[in-house]
Amino acid sequence: MTPDKKRLTLFEASAVIAGLGIGGGIMAVPYLSSRNGLIPILVILAAAYLISVLLHLMVAEMALRDPGRSQLVELFGKYLFNGRLGSVLTWAFFGLIVFSFYSLLAGYVAGCGEVLKELLGIPLWAGELIAYAAASGVVFFGLKAVGLSEKYSILGFGVIMAVLAGGSLGHPLHPIPLFSDNLRAGLALYGMIMFSFACFFSIPQAIEGLIWKPKLVPWSVLIGIGINLVCILAITLMALSLSKQVTPVAVIGWGKEVGGWVLILGSVFALLAMLTSYWAVSYALAVIIQQRLKWPYRLSWLSATLPSLIIALSGITGFLGFMRITGGAMAVMVAIMVIPALRKSRKLAPAGETAFSLGSWGGIFFQIIVILAYILMALGSVVSIK
Repeated sequence: MTPDKKRLTLFEASAVIAGLGIGGGIMAVPYLSSRNGLIPILVILAAAYLISVLLHLMVAEMALRDPGRSQLVELFGKYLFNGRLGSVLTWAFFGLIVFSFYSLLAGYVAGCGEVLKELLGIPLWAGELIAYAAASGVVFFGLKAVGLSEKYSILGFGVIMAVLAGGSLGHPLHPIPLFSDNLRAGLALYGMIMFSFACFFSIPQAIEGLIWKPKLVPWSVLIGIGINLVCILAITLMALSLSKQVTPVAVIGWGKEVGGWVLILGSVFALLAMLTSYWAVSYALAVIIQQRLKWPYRLSWLSATLPSLIIALSGITGFLGFMRITGGAMAVMVAIMVIPALRKSRKLAPAGETAFSLGSWGGIFFQIIVILAYILMALGSVVSIK
């Protein structure tokens, strides 16, 4: 692929980062938020955003120090998995990432299938087939196609949210409690929001697209996760205030409550949200497979996408189940490993040799905070929500 076909604008790179987390957050956070009060929701959102930005900037700093522009699997292999067992550990980590991504992608296929089933009245398996075709088709054409698709989808989100909000104004609103003393529900919500901000595997893609001006990379992180924050907050507040009972795929319950064209437009919004995540995740996985196995991109693309359809069709679990299972596993694997990898990268490439450094914000105090925050996220991902 030529450099021009990989070059992204700042907004396109930000959209690629946002796309990795936006689907899971928009669709699953309102359901968990319905078990919490408004104040806990706002506090958890703010804390999760700050912690997530800090970790993602650490990933960006580490990746920018690598002249080979490697994916996270190869970066961890370079900085962490050394010695006689280095190769074995790198392959083991690669296997864990592939397994986690397959589960995550299957969740998006299952979620899209559920929305299409409700919207079109078709069998779930047919909805999943349609979703897979639309999701994997964009990724087939590479990074620029993904960046453009993410950009226009996120612009579409803004338009649809404004129309949905305006169209729902005449509908009776349900009060949102201010507080909740359900700590378990708060922990589960924190885990899902942190997962919704977890876009670290898109950082190498943003760097690849912004290599023409690498100083824009940290801005793409701030903007990308910020887009997720705004979307999650807007959809959560609207779903909670307009639905008597918030469903796991939030737009279904909301659309049934308001009815008419709101259900149709909300369903389009839900599909776009999950498709953006599928595009970002599956492209990241395709490149990880390509770098590790030295396969051509098209074969890597097929290996990254086809298993998600097979898993979704198996009916092992639904959308929310896939989201929560994958969230905890990815949090523990990446967050804990980024810190020592970052420290090692700083020893090999001093600050003067990189386009970006966190400085004191990436020091030991904040490193400890990040590790503890993501361990807490992992606990939130497995706690019972019944």
